[in-house]
Amino acid sequence: MRSPFRQRSKEFAYYWGTVCAWLLLISALSTDPFSAQNTHRYIDPILRWLFPELSPAGFAVAHTIIRKSGHFTEFFILGLLVFWALRRGRQPAWQWSWCVQAVAFCCGWALLDELHQSFVLTRTASLADSAIDSLGAAASQVLIWFRRTFPRLRSPNAGTSAPSLPDRQSSA
Repeated sequence: MRSPFRQRSKEFAYYWGTVCAWLLLISALSTDPFSAQNTHRYIDPILRWLFPELSPAGFAVAHTIIRKSGHFTEFFILGLLVFWALRRGRQPAWQWSWCVQAVAFCCGWALLDELHQSFVLTRTASLADSAIDSLGAAASQVLIWFRRTFPRLRSPNAGTSAPSLPDRQSSA
């Protein structure tokens, strides 16, 4: 029989390990290969294929929009993961404190990420990027709140809730 402490430790490692893996991915995306000077090699051919008449100024704008959307998206996902880790399958399924803690954690990581980028020669640190990151984290919490507040809107069948990903259940 497993001890409750060991089970809780394993559960904690599962949830927060996922968050740590995502943090490592964010850190990897903050390195030289993913700088604006390098990502144009991947983004521009796709833009040329999708929009062959795009002007050079249009390429610059589209490239910026794609990169800033990446900031928003990676921290949107981080916000979801941190909330999920804070909750760890416990009831109730939602608490304001978890949302606030998730956003605060993400904002702190956004600032650390920009500090990291200040040491990468081909990257620039930007508080505007941290703001976009933080906005992504806040948007994830709004989505969580919205789904909790309006459960009937989760499913096309009025009055029923949509299936959700199951939380990891412990086996005894």
